[in-house]
Amino acid sequence: MKVLVVLGDGGHSAQMFRLLELLGPNYEYYYMMAMTDSVSEGKITWKGPVYRVPVPLGKHAHHRNPIRAIGSVLRHLIVLLRVRPKAILSTGANIAIPVSVFGRLMGVKVIHVETGSRIYTMSSTGKLMYRIAHLFFVQWGSLQKDYPKAIYAGRLL
Repeated sequence: MKVLVVLGDGGHSAQMFRLLELLGPNYEYYYMMAMTDSVSEGKITWKGPVYRVPVPLGKHAHHRNPIRAIGSVLRHLIVLLRVRPKAILSTGANIAIPVSVFGRLMGVKVIHVETGSRIYTMSSTGKLMYRIAHLFFVQWGSLQKDYPKAIYAGRLL
């Protein structure tokens, strides 16, 4: 089965790599990461093609250009059309949102694991992915009471 793995900077990727260790080599992995991520690609255990995409909208002013955002979102769609995965797997990176929306529209299963750093409140990405994902996991039971669709599955790290 083809799985598009969305990697994020720092802790998001660390959690994803732990999840991939648990899943093992039985899948055909494809990776999508931000162009600015200089670390994650070197830590990939289960090899597969890597697609780099620009961040659609970021926290910094130079990442809020609408023309740049449209171009970025189109790159996400191109990756999705090239890979044609059965599932998209994310652990909180904001680049997961556009590809997950397109994936959902195309019938791809979207699986999101809220970052383990969120104990009492959902991240901005998590709040959006909660509405998009077919399966939504939290790493802290305290989040499950406010998000009944969420599945508490314990900590990754």
